[in-house]
Amino acid sequence: MVDTEGRRPCRCLLADVPGEAEMARIIAERVAAMPEDLRADEAKRKERLEECKACAHLRNGTCALCGCYVELRTAKKNQHCPSVPPKW
Repeated sequence: MVDTEGRRPCRCLLADVPGEAEMARIIAERVAAMPEDLRADEAKRKERLEECKACAHLRNGTCALCGCYVELRTAKKNQHCPSVPPKW
């Protein structure tokens, strides 16, 4: 699979995708603004992100199964992985 500019998508988080610094900043701001009672704790979020980074469905910070930005989805306490069965 190749994007419109001839690049292959990386299996990395949005913050690590070249040219996506602005979107990564926006996602980080949304996570920071999320009410604490809706936000997963930092340890849980990191654990979830590690699962996502190891997943074959991760494409340029986005889950190929559901289209979410994984850095945002993993931050939400009541979310789960869309894989069947869920990885987290």
